[in-house]
Amino acid sequence: MTKRAKHTAYLIAVHQRREGVRVYAILAPSAAVAMAQVYALAADDVRVEVVGSLGRDLARRLDLKLGEICLI
Repeated sequence: MTKRAKHTAYLIAVHQRREGVRVYAILAPSAAVAMAQVYALAADDVRVEVVGSLGRDLARRLDLKLGEICLI
């Protein structure tokens, strides 16, 4: 019997000039992977940082899928 890979719902803040901060929830195996996904979709002049994580129950209520990005 193999163990399932552990995934965490990370909260990623995107700071963009002249706009408010946007926070996204991303289900990923690591914070580095989550940040890379946001960088791939973001504009050039943004600052991205991990600001927290969601609990298992809240991630299930949001119906997050692996690799899916959800604006919070």
